[in-house]
Amino acid sequence: MDAAAPDMSSLVQRERVHGSVYRDQAIFDREMAEIWHKVWVYVGHDSEIPNPGDYVRRQIGLHPVIMVRGSDHEIRIFHNRCRHRGNLICHRDHGHAAEFVCPYHGWIYSNQGAFVAPTFGEAYQPPLRGEDFSLSPIARVAAYRGMVFGSLSEVGISLDDHLGLARPYLDRIIDRSPVGRLQLSAGSLGTSFRGNWKMLPENSLEGGYHGAFIHKFAFSLAEQRDGHSRQRGGNNGGVRRPEVFALPGGHMVQDYFRGSRRPDEQLTSDELDYRQRLEAVYGPDRAHELAGGLCPMIYIFPNIMFLFTHLRRVQPISLDLTHVHYQPALLEAAPPIVNEKILRDHERSFTPAAFLVPDDLQILERNQTGIAAGGDEWMYIGRGVHREMQLDDGATAGLVMDENQLRGFWKHYAEVMQGT
Repeated sequence: MDAAAPDMSSLVQRERVHGSVYRDQAIFDREMAEIWHKVWVYVGHDSEIPNPGDYVRRQIGLHPVIMVRGSDHEIRIFHNRCRHRGNLICHRDHGHAAEFVCPYHGWIYSNQGAFVAPTFGEAYQPPLRGEDFSLSPIARVAAYRGMVFGSLSEVGISLDDHLGLARPYLDRIIDRSPVGRLQLSAGSLGTSFRGNWKMLPENSLEGGYHGAFIHKFAFSLAEQRDGHSRQRGGNNGGVRRPEVFALPGGHMVQDYFRGSRRPDEQLTSDELDYRQRLEAVYGPDRAHELAGGLCPMIYIFPNIMFLFTHLRRVQPISLDLTHVHYQPALLEAAPPIVNEKILRDHERSFTPAAFLVPDDLQILERNQTGIAAGGDEWMYIGRGVHREMQLDDGATAGLVMDENQLRGFWKHYAEVMQGT
């Protein structure tokens, strides 16, 4: 680490975090260098580009990239930059292309990244060689069950090691599909908030605590609709089962599984059909686990979350501007009514005009404003520290409104920022 870099050990401590980590430009610049431009970052899902020539435009940190399925069916990620004068070769969010044509001077590239031809090529003597001017691939690409990740660094741990203990939780989400595949084909909704990117994972994975306050109206409506309470009190509702987990690698989990095996005669025909499809693949016990309760909520460091209905992707734009993308995560081969429910629940809660997202983004903007105020600079994350459970696998566990998952996130964040 260079001498000018901030000492993270003085800013991130076990039970508190200094406000400067949200508003110091030097810290943000270092985050881009040490986190976003080095670690594995989720780029997209293979179901978004099902056919040869399909592409999506994304960013890894501050670097624009294209994820494209080539004519040979292989998925590649390229820097979104023409090899001539550096213009974006792709400015649309998604589409289909046999070739990419730079809008500046018309240089042409295949959807496999090969340099096809410059314009007015006779002016280049000797002729330009294709191998010298093909699109630049990013350093590393790997996938887990359809989720495609990229890293701008040539060196680093494998994707499997990066995901680590998060993989069983991802499997529980994905295996709700009878064929074990998600479909992110229902579109994407994007919005932004005037705040630092780290506030979004903090907010998204501690809904048990803030929900009773900023989502009070939404919870009240849900209770009227469903006929039961959505929120336990501050004593954890008498439940002593661990529900929030900090996993090695900065990942966070809330696991609210409360499944109960309902008799067949209490199921609708569609529910019975769905359970039977799962049982045929996974057996009755696993099918009960998958269909019998809420799926876990999970954050994969640094940029994605699965929350009930959708995959949420966070994209920092600047120190105090963050874009958020919400994509419904449908279940391939599930009965249509199952995916219909996912979409309707998503529309009620997680679209920009729904009941939860506006509450969260407004509170995060207030948070960003508040940390600029004078007074004590420290944010306190010590809830439940006295009962934090250290697990044998390196994770820590706490009760539903504890903050051990935030402590794990910040511990990993500080280690990566220090280069350790």
